[in-house]
Amino acid sequence: MKIYLVLTDTNTLLSKTIKFYTKAEYNHASIALDSSLTDMYSFGRKRPNNPFIAGFIQEDLTREYFIRAQCNILACDVTPEQYSLLTNLIRYYEQTKNLYHYNLMGLVTLALNIDFVRDDMFFCSQFVATLLADSKIYHFQKEIHFITPQDLEVLPIFESVYTGSLYGYLATVSDQSLVPELATL
Repeated sequence: MKIYLVLTDTNTLLSKTIKFYTKAEYNHASIALDSSLTDMYSFGRKRPNNPFIAGFIQEDLTREYFIRAQCNILACDVTPEQYSLLTNLIRYYEQTKNLYHYNLMGLVTLALNIDFVRDDMFFCSQFVATLLADSKIYHFQKEIHFITPQDLEVLPIFESVYTGSLYGYLATVSDQSLVPELATL
């Protein structure tokens, strides 16, 4: 079984701001349960035009900022037990999503290297790292609230399977269900 780490540069104002500070190519992390990225999750915008209303989301790849996004998609083999743990965790977050909020302050404390934990709050890479740790897929050597998309990108369990435009990737996967929808935008 495989899971996918999807790192993106959406070129939004928030992404550009983070990129200015980090100098990193990709500043958003999501986890996907399938190669077509149909079941892809993260902590991010709940409303496309407002980055401050954010929390647990199932990514909507038809949003404009994803259509023009650049990405690095990485794959990892997991055991059936790890996959089951991961899907159960995601289901739990879906069912309790109103209890969780976006950790904007965590981005600031991460940038300043301040050890500050906020319960029930995540930023994207913190959430993906939490899922990987709690589903026993990877044990991190540093605190989860210090994990960046760049840290995830270099994890030895992942192998890059595609780098380029997200729309280009979606056009190449066998499940073409999103492509006609994207082409009309």
